Amino acid sequence: MKKIAITGGSGFVGSAIYRECLKRKDSQIFLFDKTKPDYVLPDNVYWIECDTTDFNLVKKCLNETNPDHIYLIAGVLGTTELNFHPLKAVQNNSVGISTFIEVLLTMEKKPRLFYVTKLNVWENMYTITKENAERIIKLYMKEYAIEGCIHKWFNAYGPGQHTHPIRKAVPYFIINALHNKPLEIWGNGKQTVDLIHIEDIAYLAVEAMNKDVCTNENVVDIGSGVSVTVEDLAKLIIKLTNSSSDIVYKNMRSGEVEETILVADTTGIDNHIVPNYEFKDLEKGMKDTIEYYRNISDEHKESFFTYYNSNQHEKYYSDIRSAQ
Repeated sequence: MKKIAITGGSGFVGSAIYRECLKRKDSQIFLFDKTKPDYVLPDNVYWIECDTTDFNLVKKCLNETNPDHIYLIAGVLGTTELNFHPLKAVQNNSVGISTFIEVLLTMEKKPRLFYVTKLNVWENMYTITKENAERIIKLYMKEYAIEGCIHKWFNAYGPGQHTHPIRKAVPYFIINALHNKPLEIWGNGKQTVDLIHIEDIAYLAVEAMNKDVCTNENVVDIGSGVSVTVEDLAKLIIKLTNSSSDIVYKNMRSGEVEETILVADTTGIDNHIVPNYEFKDLEKGMKDTIEYYRNISDEHKESFFTYYNSNQHEKYYSDIRSAQ
């Protein structure tokens, strides 16, 4: 039976990866996370309390589980938000990875590692700390023969994505559209995203980790290869929700550049994971995602609107240039 550890295993992406692992059979899965899932876990899936920045706790978790594969998913997000919390960004996104590497160097059997990096096109604390962690992983894969995969995910979306406090376009647009409230766009909306459904992300991650040969320090783009402008995304969601929402254009937020074009190069997927992989259709995926958010609890909706009308949100976005 293959033993699999997933940091951030209770979250949006981590839970998708464990569900994909369960499809492969004969897996024992350990969710390393500070937060315990608020539902009953399936058979062979276990939550283990773990803080990725705590060396002794990480060592204890790894020694007790002795995993064959580790998916390093834990981290903190935030294009603008993390600019206000640089220490939190460094501790979670860079120190957390270094902690795991240092523990791995003490282990006789070194598991395969999976790490997710991001597009390094903007100057913000999220980009800087993720790029730093990517370089650390590459170094140890190259110099210490640690096997694994590094995937560069583009714009993940799907049912279960967190709605706040980090503002993600798809859930933010959907919930507001469902209530006929304005959809705020940073800049003129001509910047593009390459949207990839969470099920595609999880499938390609697990498939790659189970290949006979890993790509190691060679980073693979994970995206559909099709770009859509943020403005067109907002219009699509308004159409699919039959909403009367207006689109409101705001000054570009700190940490992002106006009219950035993001689109994945799918060559790596074709050559190393699955040739001619068929991604989930965007409109179908968006309809499924809309239904998920249509059915969230009243408490969740209230929390969403309370947050986005609060001073906590406004401190990040009302005068985002003032911190510079």
